[in-house]
Amino acid sequence: MAKIEPSPIIEEIHGKTDKKARGYHTNRHGKQFYIEREEGYQKNQSSRQKWNSAAFAYAHQQLRLIESNPDTLAQMNADWEAAKHIGPNGRLMQTAHGWKFNMLITEYKTANPLQLENQV
Repeated sequence: MAKIEPSPIIEEIHGKTDKKARGYHTNRHGKQFYIEREEGYQKNQSSRQKWNSAAFAYAHQQLRLIESNPDTLAQMNADWEAAKHIGPNGRLMQTAHGWKFNMLITEYKTANPLQLENQV
């Protein structure tokens, strides 16, 4: 951290000066500092967030494969009609795409149950 001498015009700067700044200004013990840090909030996910993100990524990947083939797309629409447009959560789904997406998320979460680190 580098100590910054406050100018007479601006006694104290706090936070980022603009959205493109690499760091932010902070005050500690009456002194001003400039700290650079990576804005990687996605790196600090909880176990549940990682599990949901993995299910979401799996559903997108599988749905892309299904919709790229006309045969599997027709099968998806037939399955949606057979399910009477009702998704895994009991809600009425308006499109076959949305229905299949929710089914794939449920499929992933059932096959890969959430493992919490703090379980005894």
